[in-house]
Amino acid sequence: MTAAAKRYFGSMESTVVAMLAVVRKDLLTAIRGRHAVAAEVYFIVGAVAVLVFAFPGARLDADMRAGAAWLVLYFAAMMTVARGYLVEQERGTLPYLMHTVPPDAVYWGKLVAGVLWLAAVGIVQYVLMELAALVPFRFDIALVLVAGAGAIGATTSLLAAIVAAARLRNWVFAAIAFPIVMPIFFLGIESLATVLAGGGLDDALTELTVMLLYVVVVVVVAWWLFPFIWSEA
Repeated sequence: MTAAAKRYFGSMESTVVAMLAVVRKDLLTAIRGRHAVAAEVYFIVGAVAVLVFAFPGARLDADMRAGAAWLVLYFAAMMTVARGYLVEQERGTLPYLMHTVPPDAVYWGKLVAGVLWLAAVGIVQYVLMELAALVPFRFDIALVLVAGAGAIGATTSLLAAIVAAARLRNWVFAAIAFPIVMPIFFLGIESLATVLAGGGLDDALTELTVMLLYVVVVVVVAWWLFPFIWSEA
């Protein structure tokens, strides 16, 4: 192995180690932020309770249930998806992170942490909706909902960095994120409605594939833009 190759793989290894450290730090910060976790859970519980009381004994069709599930998921995600960067801003640790961690490690670390956190949010929402008899107990329904939650986290990571760098409020993030999330929103509703109507993952494969391609394109473009945003923070 040449010296250049050794330097390349050594740099990659250090970036991966730093990325995992960012993931661990962000997840621990999110778990220890009991107020944020409680607000997230209360919102999901309250939203599911509103759906139950608004349609007592009514048999909602698949499209209505899918739309309701994604509305709850979207607003639940907007509550906390940007906190990975906003916490750094509030604590004054953003400059320290900028000067000690490579930009690639920050971007991918916070993206992975956001995806994992929103996947957990999707699981909690599915369990509560299943207990409320709004969705049946099926693995493919849970998978579609969790995949959608992860897609929201992946596509909005750069926007969270922009909001934190510009020292804006969380509601600004929710406003500018909607156009980016809209394709995922509609594809997610369509795929979830297909599964809720009795179809399988094969029937929703087209929507899920398009969603995955959209996420990949947005994530790669955001990865390319992130160093420029980060350097201006």
